[in-house]
Amino acid sequence: MTISHLFKPLSSFTDDELMQRVSEKDDDRAFGELYHRHARRLMGFFFRQLDKDEALASDFMQDAFMRVWTARDKFAGASFRTWLFTIAFNLLKNHYRHAEHQKQFEQFVSLHQPTTEDSKVIDQMDDEAFDKALRQELEHMSSDARLLFSLRFEEELSVPQIAEVMAIPEGTVKSRLYTLTQTLKKKLCPA
Repeated sequence: MTISHLFKPLSSFTDDELMQRVSEKDDDRAFGELYHRHARRLMGFFFRQLDKDEALASDFMQDAFMRVWTARDKFAGASFRTWLFTIAFNLLKNHYRHAEHQKQFEQFVSLHQPTTEDSKVIDQMDDEAFDKALRQELEHMSSDARLLFSLRFEEELSVPQIAEVMAIPEGTVKSRLYTLTQTLKKKLCPA
């Protein structure tokens, strides 16, 4: 290890390099940098999934990072972001189950990758009106459908990453994304 590497600022490390430092050396400064990079986005993710309950979203965000710290030795060098969202997904899944939302969780059957046809819908409406209409439609869907939508279209995880986070086959993710997108397309596409 060179002297310049010792003084390299944490902000110049990748997420995965920082997590390796946390995992191998219990580096709380590296953990702090990861928290700084991802806390706001994770808070927004939980906020959207927990019916805009800011206090509950904050609790979930803190719990997710506590789990990252306590499970730091289990980080296998995969993508930190995927690992973090796997933890977040599992927290939400447990919450839905404990909150008697099992039925909603099982109806988590809709979404697909956007097609060129889907982008025509967006082009036909101005962005603000489209966003408002989309949010209204998502509010009427199950919390599970909103969660899958958020992972794909807001957090921009790939189908393989979503499959890893949700512990389901990629084909299942694709079919659920397709169903959700078609449902939204029917409701949002002007006649």
